[in-house]
Formats: sequence, C-alpha cells, structure tokens
Amino acid sequence: MEKTVENVLEIFKDYIASSPFIDVCRTKFGYVLLHYSPERDEIMYTPEIIHTGDEMLQTLREEIILDVIGETDHDLETASKEELEEIEKRLSPYLERFS
Repeated sequence: MEKTVENVLEIFKDYIASSPFIDVCRTKFGYVLLHYSPERDEIMYTPEIIHTGDEMLQTLREEIILDVIGETDHDLETASKEELEEIEKRLSPYLERFS
C-alpha cells in the first residue's frame, strides 16, 4: 500500500480515535498532530505541519512508542526487552497493513 497521509490515517484511525492524548487535523496548510493534556485541558505543543505519508507514519509510530515508554520511567535507550516487545506488539498490526 502506498504511504499517503490519507492511507496512513486510515490504517491508524482506531488508534487515533481511542487515544485521549492526540488528534490529527487537516488544515489548509497540511495535517497537524495535536497533543492534548486532559489534566490541563489544553494543547501541549506547537503543532508541526505533516506533509507526507512517511512523516505521518513516523509521527504515529513515535506516539505508540511514547505510550509504552510512558508507562515506565524509561526512555527508548533504556527500555527493557519486555518494553521493546510491547512496542513491537502494538506497532505490528498497523505496520503489517503496509506490506
């Protein structure tokens, strides 16, 4: 499958819809990913415009990685084998759809 922004969003739509922390919006400039803080009821970071499917895929992959890492006090460099396996487990259903 071609990695257009729209195709990436279609593949990740359930993840995006179920996340309490992110949303993707289309603007006249391109797509942006919004990071929301439920505790503060505000958008946390300045959104960056996402122009390509590869950029959107990388952004959403990073969000899933952060979901797993956020459950511990580790970062990606110090992630345990179990955490790396959990990242792979969560990412693989999405990434397999590009094959």
